[in-house]
Amino acid sequence: MRPGANNRREGRDNLSSQSAGAKGSTRQTMTAGKEKELVRRIRAGDRAAFEELLDAYETRVYRLALRFTGNVPDAEDVTQDVFLGVYRGLANFQGNSTLGTWIYRVAMNHCLEYRRKRRLESIPYDEELTLATSDWREDPAQSADKRELSARVEAALNCLSPQHRDVIVLHELQGLTYQEVAATLNVPVGTVKSRLSNAFRRLRDLLGGYVYEGTTTT
Repeated sequence: MRPGANNRREGRDNLSSQSAGAKGSTRQTMTAGKEKELVRRIRAGDRAAFEELLDAYETRVYRLALRFTGNVPDAEDVTQDVFLGVYRGLANFQGNSTLGTWIYRVAMNHCLEYRRKRRLESIPYDEELTLATSDWREDPAQSADKRELSARVEAALNCLSPQHRDVIVLHELQGLTYQEVAATLNVPVGTVKSRLSNAFRRLRDLLGGYVYEGTTTT
C-alpha cells in the first residue's frame, strides 16, 4: 500500500476489539462535486488525491475485510488488494453510483473471493451488533455477560446463509443504507429489505430476546 501505511497499523489493529457503534461511526460525507474532482486528480496522477481517498475509505474497507477474514494479516492483504483494484479501476469509473458505493462494491467482491477461495462457512462477530450504552468493560459481571452475548450472536450469525449474513454485515454492522447495500451486492433494494427481514426473523428464532430489530436506515 502507500508509504507509511504500516505506521497506521497500531491504531487500526484496535478496531477489531472496540465497540464503535456501527451506524455512521466513521462515515464521511463527500459531495458529488468533490468525488468528481478527486477522481479527476487521481486519474491525472495526483498522489495526494489518492491519499485523500485512502483517508476517507481505508478504515471502513479494513473493517469489512476483517469481518470476512477474521485475522489482521489477511485483512490487511485484502485491503491492499482492494485499493490496488480501486486505483486501477478508477479509469473506468463512470459515476453511476457514489464513489463510496463503488469502492464498497470492489471491496465486497474481494471479500467474497476470499471467502470462496478459503471456503469459509462463518465470519467473525464483534459486539457492534448490540448497542452498548456504557463501557461494559468496567464491570466484570457485565463483561462476562457481553462475552456470552457475543458468542451467542456469532453462533447465530453463522447459522444464516451467506446471502443473509452479507446484508447483516453491510447494513447493520457497516452502516450502509438499503440503497448502498443494493448497489454493493448488485441486487434490488426490495431484495435487500427482504433478506434483512428474513435474517432478523431467523436471528430472533435463534436468540430469543437477545436480538433486536435493526433501526431502519434509508
